[in-house]
Amino acid sequence: MQTAVKQVRDLAIEQPSSVRVFERFGIDYCCGGRKPLEQVCSEQNIPLPQLLQELAEAEGHSPQPIEPWIARPLSELVDHIVRECHAPTRTELERLTVLANKVNSRHGANHPELVQIQQLVGQILEEMTPHMDKEEQVLFPYIISLETAAVTGAAKPYAFFGSVANPIAAMMADHDLVGAALASIRSLTNDFELPAGACPTYHALYTTLADFEALTHRHVHLENNVLFPRAINLAGKE
Repeated sequence: MQTAVKQVRDLAIEQPSSVRVFERFGIDYCCGGRKPLEQVCSEQNIPLPQLLQELAEAEGHSPQPIEPWIARPLSELVDHIVRECHAPTRTELERLTVLANKVNSRHGANHPELVQIQQLVGQILEEMTPHMDKEEQVLFPYIISLETAAVTGAAKPYAFFGSVANPIAAMMADHDLVGAALASIRSLTNDFELPAGACPTYHALYTTLADFEALTHRHVHLENNVLFPRAINLAGKE
């Protein structure tokens, strides 16, 4: 039962295959992942033995071993985040904006929650676009330069923002805002349950919202729980 007492975020870090299981059970492993698994199961009425079995099966059925990002170079992790998280986030936000606007214009009169969903999608777009730009243009290059200095024995790079913990705190605050917006969308959609007679565009909106939520969870997990703690630790070394 050692797994049961581990924090959810630590399981997601150590066993990447667990992420899909957590998504299926609606378990927060990114912003709210600092709870023991057994506590989360108790709070969400999830049978612990069933969850443990599914986690074990997910690990055993992985097509190939997945090396945890905690052991990989930060430069590789940054490249992965930009390529596999930031790029699709930009693409999906554009698509979500179009879908939310279209569905609200056609069905908003009968489904007033669509107005709020459209507004929340707009808020996420306005929050995430400059957020990712700042990471890619300022924070990530600095983290890579920190790693390079550590590997080569060079002096730490100068940072106009002081400690690297400062911009990281700002980025994590942004993550919390986006997470709250996504939680509101999930509540408004009743866990993405389509109303009777929903048209194909309505289907597309809800499917894309659910996929975007999962993408954002993976994205925030890699930054909050892996990249940022490692960067702060690296910056603190002499």
